[in-house]
Amino acid sequence: MKKVKEVMSTPIFQVEANTSLMEACKLMVERGVGSIIITEDGVPKGIFTDRDATKAISIGLSPNDAVRLASTLGELLTVSEDTDVFEAISLMTKNKIRHLPVKDNDGNIIGMFAITDISKVLSSL
Repeated sequence: MKKVKEVMSTPIFQVEANTSLMEACKLMVERGVGSIIITEDGVPKGIFTDRDATKAISIGLSPNDAVRLASTLGELLTVSEDTDVFEAISLMTKNKIRHLPVKDNDGNIIGMFAITDISKVLSSL
């Protein structure tokens, strides 16, 4: 079976929680990604996704508001780089998420296993 590290997207991008929504969204568009890691003092604390950007607009947040107001902060759900891809897909389905940060054996976030990466898995079957 394939491991997450074989199909995950790299590199990952991150911004501090006080970064403006506009800057976070610009980074996502420039890099062609659907999510970024949110940090506090350099420590990963959450994730901001394209869905969060849509939600921010719908609740009336300003482009100048901090990304922390629209991101999912708290316990960051992650998987190990050696996790089986089908286990990761199951975790994503169970938690209704489309982006899953991947950690190496030292606990550092090294990639993102996203819904778009699932097509890589399926095409290899």
